[in-house]
Amino acid sequence: MMIHRFTAMALSALALACRDAESPHVVLDQPETALNRTFAQISNIVELSDGRVAFAELGDKTFVVADFKTGAVTPIGIHADTITPADSATGKHKLPGYVLRFSGDTLGLIDFAAERTTLWDAQGRYLLTLGGRGVGGHNQPTNYDARGNAYKEDVRSVLGGLEPGEELAFDSMAVLRIPRGDTLADTVARLKLPPWGRGQFGEQVKMVSTIFAGRDIFGVLPDGSLWIARGSDNAVDWLSPAGQWVRGPSRSYEKIPVSPREKEVFLERLREQMARMGAPAGIELSYPFADEKAPFTSGQTNPAGEAWLERARAFGDSIPVWDVIGRDGKLIRSVQLPKGSQLGGFGGDGRTYVIRREEDGRQSLGRYVVR
Repeated sequence: MMIHRFTAMALSALALACRDAESPHVVLDQPETALNRTFAQISNIVELSDGRVAFAELGDKTFVVADFKTGAVTPIGIHADTITPADSATGKHKLPGYVLRFSGDTLGLIDFAAERTTLWDAQGRYLLTLGGRGVGGHNQPTNYDARGNAYKEDVRSVLGGLEPGEELAFDSMAVLRIPRGDTLADTVARLKLPPWGRGQFGEQVKMVSTIFAGRDIFGVLPDGSLWIARGSDNAVDWLSPAGQWVRGPSRSYEKIPVSPREKEVFLERLREQMARMGAPAGIELSYPFADEKAPFTSGQTNPAGEAWLERARAFGDSIPVWDVIGRDGKLIRSVQLPKGSQLGGFGGDGRTYVIRREEDGRQSLGRYVVR
């Protein structure tokens, strides 16, 4: 009997070890290095070939390059309160919001307010403004391949084209591929959207997406491959540059219920946001909420060509965990970030940038290494 129990325990331990070996859990604790100053609100992080990083400072409306070795933070371009569509505004930005990296350390800056994307060199000099403005809506692409093709969600197909009073609940949205400088686009994939419901804003009632419900998200690799994370079954599918699909397996995940308190907090924050836009205090709001959360909330692509998906968390849980998915759709590893932090971006050789919120509400930036 004792031998049987020992054998069962040994087999159980062996099975656990094998499972851990297949998908290890990495905990990021102490950073390799950190910048010696804090910021109001960091957008995302792009690493240059010399180790410097570029990011937008949303709170200060600046675009900067930072050096971990010296601690220097150097502004790029000049802030302008007004940029009209007809204004070239070379070397200027209105609301820097997201940073991209193109070949040869060329930086791209998405300006949320000016609704345009500008290119800059590693020394901070303005190069040009990308064309293709307005194709598929005015949302700017956040994904590019090595050829300069832009990839974006076709929000215009969902938001526009309806007659007054007409209601239409789209169940999917196209992913567009736009050649550089062109005004035409190809549909390369479709994303499943959350179910629709009626939301009330004061006396106005309109169709809105169900909050916390699952929806598909996508990312792009330099060779033009796409990954699409499916919110319905927690699978990751891959589309090759030749147009061939590899369907990833469905992965189990924890079903997290949406609590009443979380719904209240969501509506409270929405009221505050609407009040800043001039809405009357105490405006009546209602939204459709999902009973359970989707398996993931956001995604990123690292230089190794892996998809990173942030797991959904229970209300009040402040420890982010990301699942790293390979080209076969299977889990490679999970990565746990420090409490109250967020993933900023990636560099080479496993360098991972993490944005942490300090006690005073400001943000700090650290660099970690995930082997």
